[in-house]
Amino acid sequence: MRVFLMRLLADRCGNFGVLTALAIVPLLGAAGIAVDYGSVLEIHSDLMGAADAAALGAIAAKSPALLAAQQMKQDGEVTVGDADGKTLFLSQRDVHLGAASLDVDVKVIKSGGDISSKVTFTAQVPTTFMRVLGQETMTVTGVATAIYGTESRVYTDFYMLLDNTPSMGIGATQGDIDKLVAVSANAQDAAGRNCAFACHMSWTGSDGVVHDDKGSNFYIARQNDVTLRIDVVAQAAKALMDDVTSLRTSPDQFRVAAYSFGKAAKEPGYGIMKVSAPTIDMASIANAVGQVTLMTTDHHGYNEDALTSFDTALTNMGNEIKGNGGTGTSTSDRQTVIFFVTDGLGDSRKPSGCTGYLGWADADRCLEPIDLKYCSQLKSRNIKLAILYTTYLPIPTDPIWNRAINPTFGTQIGPKLKQCASDDLFFEVKPGDDMKQAMSVLFSKAAGAEKNLRLTQ
Repeated sequence: MRVFLMRLLADRCGNFGVLTALAIVPLLGAAGIAVDYGSVLEIHSDLMGAADAAALGAIAAKSPALLAAQQMKQDGEVTVGDADGKTLFLSQRDVHLGAASLDVDVKVIKSGGDISSKVTFTAQVPTTFMRVLGQETMTVTGVATAIYGTESRVYTDFYMLLDNTPSMGIGATQGDIDKLVAVSANAQDAAGRNCAFACHMSWTGSDGVVHDDKGSNFYIARQNDVTLRIDVVAQAAKALMDDVTSLRTSPDQFRVAAYSFGKAAKEPGYGIMKVSAPTIDMASIANAVGQVTLMTTDHHGYNEDALTSFDTALTNMGNEIKGNGGTGTSTSDRQTVIFFVTDGLGDSRKPSGCTGYLGWADADRCLEPIDLKYCSQLKSRNIKLAILYTTYLPIPTDPIWNRAINPTFGTQIGPKLKQCASDDLFFEVKPGDDMKQAMSVLFSKAAGAEKNLRLTQ
């Protein structure tokens, strides 16, 4: 027996299996803990992303809380931000990373010139492997804060230039174009029959007073509820002033001036017309830009229809702006932005330097995209160019498009405008798109409104 026991104790066979069995329990436990912690970290990352988005969104431009805070006469909590912030938080969560329970608290506070938000969350995340060790859940917490305030306010002067030349008299949508063609079938002016453009004619009386021609396609469009592209531009510019008011954090942060290409075409020469001098009174400038309408001409073929000189317009805008653009850090060092809304087709008398098609109808008539030389001259003065491109719509039966524009530079109209614009300050609006929304987004970028809003934690 003694010998047998000694042999049994000396036998090492099977020890590896026993040791493995004994070790596998803590090894599996460690692996399970790692899996649970990995899941918790993923959920925490997801919830922090949602919290950051909610903190920013709760006080973003035109958010209910920001609008309410700007109307408050005294400092304090902006209660409307609580529910709105929670909604934003939940909408940003990844639904695949659910938690057993989740508490979210959002607070928006106005203090002095600053409006801040704070998003706090606590989640109980169910475990999988750690339940073996008796731990049913793990707690995940986080805080995100943001501020919209004076510390990063950008002072900006905006010079709006609205293209109201005859090409902007096209219908706003394809439906409007088709309707205008149909209703102008019996126009008293033969040249205006079945025309997609609402030509705006005028005549000058013996007293020198200019009168609108009530028989022109412009009035046919008005009598038949046809919306023109210039109508959409004017109304979007008018509505934009509400956004300017909501974006500013002080009354003098933004000043806005407005210009058009003129009420009436002039021969010879080109120019711009001041619609409103720089002002902080957004109600007055909204009224002014809302009345911008299509340029008038004396007759069809006036100046061979060469009525759009971007070269002159941009040069004159540069002359209107005194000095160079600033950094925007103070009222004495304001950044300067030309906010240009156009369909991008230049059509002028330009005997030399034409960048498109020279010689249609007259030897010096130049059809071209925007000439980048004039954009560069403004940029060299630290003047920013924000360009809203209202897509140029060719008429398939138009011989100028078919024989001059399309073969030479038709595909360059939009790209050239984008090159003219300052970085990230170009937006294209196609027929049927929401021009007001596009104008608002472009203005917000140009104003540096996103610099007013930032995460602080």
